[in-house]
Amino acid sequence: MKADIMPKKRINVELGERSYPIITGSGMASSFAAACRRYRISDTVVIITDRNVARLHLKPLLNVLRGGKFKPLVIVIPAGEEQKKLESADRIYTLMLKKKIPRSAAVIALGGGVIGDLAGFIAATYQRGIKLVQVPTTLLAQVDSSIGGKVGVNHILGKNMIGAFHQPVFVWMDAEYLKTLPKREMICGLGEVIKYGAIWDPGLFAYIERNLEKILKYDTGALRHIQFACAAIKAGIVSMDERESGIRAILNFGHTIGHGLESAGDYKILKHGEAVILGMAGEASIAKKMKMLDANSFEKFLSLIRRIPIRADLKSLKPGDITSAMGRDKKRVDKKLRFILPVKIGKVKIADNVQKKLIQQAVKEILKGN
Repeated sequence: MKADIMPKKRINVELGERSYPIITGSGMASSFAAACRRYRISDTVVIITDRNVARLHLKPLLNVLRGGKFKPLVIVIPAGEEQKKLESADRIYTLMLKKKIPRSAAVIALGGGVIGDLAGFIAATYQRGIKLVQVPTTLLAQVDSSIGGKVGVNHILGKNMIGAFHQPVFVWMDAEYLKTLPKREMICGLGEVIKYGAIWDPGLFAYIERNLEKILKYDTGALRHIQFACAAIKAGIVSMDERESGIRAILNFGHTIGHGLESAGDYKILKHGEAVILGMAGEASIAKKMKMLDANSFEKFLSLIRRIPIRADLKSLKPGDITSAMGRDKKRVDKKLRFILPVKIGKVKIADNVQKKLIQQAVKEILKGN
């Protein structure tokens, strides 16, 4: 087993008695079992992962855990967003109950955003809640979805409609996992990375502008930089607003239109990160038309977005289906859609007064590739 090759850094999510660390670094596999002991994970653990991740990363993790005297139950499911549903959760509950997994056990979510959400939901609900450890293996999961305790599954009428807030015991964020990502998954993660620069940190936005090619070439230094920067931003925001009653809502920039795009394509045409990238472009366009965002900032933002090579074919998507799906978004307030709109690079505002025609125009622009 390879030893740690780069020093770890720790970021704390400050939530009182539910506080937890995000441990970031590269080549950290050999010390995972020791971390589980440090944070009082019991001997019985349930590793939930998908087939793609299992093929690449399951065996080393199992070896470390077994070497640390843990007793893992491994549950491997097919990959894909379509697995994030109650039927999948029910099958996993059944396996855990048949194996008599106790309430003292912990779930280890090994995978991307789908696995993190689904396994987290199972941890939140199995025997009214058991411990959770997030081990994100994609860029999107590392910089965003594994942090903050949002867990859940999709419903036929909307994304993430059934879920809970269930904070992990710790998040284990190894940049080595990112080197096995397909290019499309790396691009998906970039959507969330750009989001953090757009909503909070103009310095991060400028770093992405300068280093985009390095990131797309899996440069370890660049990956660790964005991994740590984004995790620190999200940890700070979650610490201020755990349950999205205030400032945490700004993390939804790009997601109102993005979720509509995903849903209209039945989660098969666009991946989440790709939809967020397009959604950010659409929502920046709305901000410009509402005179909230100046033309120069809009062009700067759009210029970076256009450098991201999204290859999805949007021809089958219909504007009406997208806006209808947006109308079912759980972020509505008093039947009004809530948008997070940029006012400059690094700052956004919440808006629920966006005219329907501006939304329709933004959706049409996305489908035309503008």
